[in-house]
Amino acid sequence: MISKKNITLIISLLIISILITSGGIIAQKFPLTVLDDLDEKIVMEEKPEKIISLSPNTTEILFAVGAGDNIIGVTTFADYPEKATKVEKIGTITEPNIEKIITMEPDLVIAASVNKMETVERLKELNIKVAGFSSDSVEIAVENIQKIGLITGNQEKADQIAIDMKNKMNLIKNLVEEHLKTNEKPKVFYELWNDPLFTAGKNNFVDDLIQMAGGINIGRLAEGQWPQYSLEKLLIEDPDVYISTPHSAQMEVSVEGIKSRERFQPISAIQNDRIYIIDANILNRASPRLITGLKHITKSVFPELSEQVDEIVN
Repeated sequence: MISKKNITLIISLLIISILITSGGIIAQKFPLTVLDDLDEKIVMEEKPEKIISLSPNTTEILFAVGAGDNIIGVTTFADYPEKATKVEKIGTITEPNIEKIITMEPDLVIAASVNKMETVERLKELNIKVAGFSSDSVEIAVENIQKIGLITGNQEKADQIAIDMKNKMNLIKNLVEEHLKTNEKPKVFYELWNDPLFTAGKNNFVDDLIQMAGGINIGRLAEGQWPQYSLEKLLIEDPDVYISTPHSAQMEVSVEGIKSRERFQPISAIQNDRIYIIDANILNRASPRLITGLKHITKSVFPELSEQVDEIVN
């Protein structure tokens, strides 16, 4: 059951949302300046009509804030929402077709941390306006949704998304904090790739989600954002919860497949059937769907909270 404190929070955020949708916030005007994550001041003289996205997460954000009709190019694996699959492809995340981008004459190209800096620098050398956004935490991911909304002329919609995400995150955090008064934090391992084993380390949004869900991310013990993790270390740390995705190996990964790994048998998560498979795209992309990722991780960490979490994020 949602507490009185959480109901008050919902009401407050709804009031803010109503103010936004009713024009209570001053409408944005061009020209405007946005500071991107490369510490560059991006000056937009007018609303961009032709936008190219260099990563699937920025594509998702652009569609979510209302800039979908202005997207003229996306990368190969941009598959959400469905409309993104119909947009012209400009190459892969790591190898976009620079010549093709030039001929498309975009008003704005949006890059992410998964893109190569040499790609960004080359586009800038060609006098193409590029804004780069790197989401190292859930908080920064939400801020970047607002920045992308602002720079594309969709500030109000982006602010609404940010408010909704923050609201739901706070409700889940409050629910988890209350639960932890009488329950211990389980140790969690997130499998990014299985052979060799890679996981989520410190200072990334997957680590954030695990901590918000009330888990202890044992991947934080390794160095780097997405570190390689030894099987020996995994056996020593002995996670209570094991989270993977269908695409953490060349062949699709399943609960039964993980349970059958011979050297994994001593792990508590395997012994106690605490293995969970979650769609990689909602965990590995810094987009509005991170809140759905938080829902699934929380339900994995504390299955007994599933009903309450589903009420918050449906």
